[in-house]
Amino acid sequence: MKLKKQKRNQKRNAVKPGMVYHVPQLTTIVKTGRGYLKKKCSKCGEVKSLEDFCKKRAAKDGHAPWCVDCIKEDQKKVQNTETGFLKKRYYDIIARCRVENRKCYFTLDQFLAAFEKHKSIYGMKSAWGPGVDHLEQHLPITRTHEGNGQRGKKGVAKGTKRIASNLSPDRLDSNRGYTLQNLIFIRSDENTRKHSSSYEDCKIQIRLHEERFIKMKPY
Repeated sequence: MKLKKQKRNQKRNAVKPGMVYHVPQLTTIVKTGRGYLKKKCSKCGEVKSLEDFCKKRAAKDGHAPWCVDCIKEDQKKVQNTETGFLKKRYYDIIARCRVENRKCYFTLDQFLAAFEKHKSIYGMKSAWGPGVDHLEQHLPITRTHEGNGQRGKKGVAKGTKRIASNLSPDRLDSNRGYTLQNLIFIRSDENTRKHSSSYEDCKIQIRLHEERFIKMKPY
C-alpha cells in the first residue's frame, strides 16, 4: 500500500516536457523532453538554452538573469553614448598598457576632463589639422560603436567595425607614455595614417609637438 502511494505521488509530481517549474536554489527554468535545461531571460522574456546565458557564481542557478543577446544589445546602447564610448576607449588604453607592460598616467576622470577641454577648443572636431585659427579644415569626429560585445586578447571588442571618423585617443609622441600632455583626440583614419605620414601630416605633428613639449602650453 505504501509503495503504491509513493508511485502515485511520483507520477503526480513528474515533470512534463515544456513545463515551467522551480527547483531549490535555482531560478525559473524549463525542462525539455530530452532533459536539457532552459531558462527564461528576465529582460526579453524568451526561454533559451542555458548556453545562451553567461555563468555567474553569485546567481542562485549559476547563470546571469539576462541572455547574452540582451547583454550585448545593452552594452551597445551604453557604448554609443558619449560617456560610455569614452569609458570604452579609456579601458582599451588600460588593456593595451597591460599587454605592452606600460603605465597609464591619467585616471578615467582626468581622461573625461581632457576630452571636455578638447571640445572647448575644437568642438566635435579632430585636433589633427592646421590649428584653432582654421577649424574649418579639421575633420569632424563621431562616436559610433558597432561590435558583438566579446573581448579579444588585447581588450579590443571582437567584431567591432572600424569607422574612419570615430574618435581615437592617441599619443602625440609614440616614444612617450600615456600622459595628459601626450594625449590627443583625433579620428581613427588619422591615427592609422600616422604609420605612413604625408608631408602635411608631419608638419601638423611637428606643430602639435612644439606646442606640447617645447613651448610647454598647459593642457
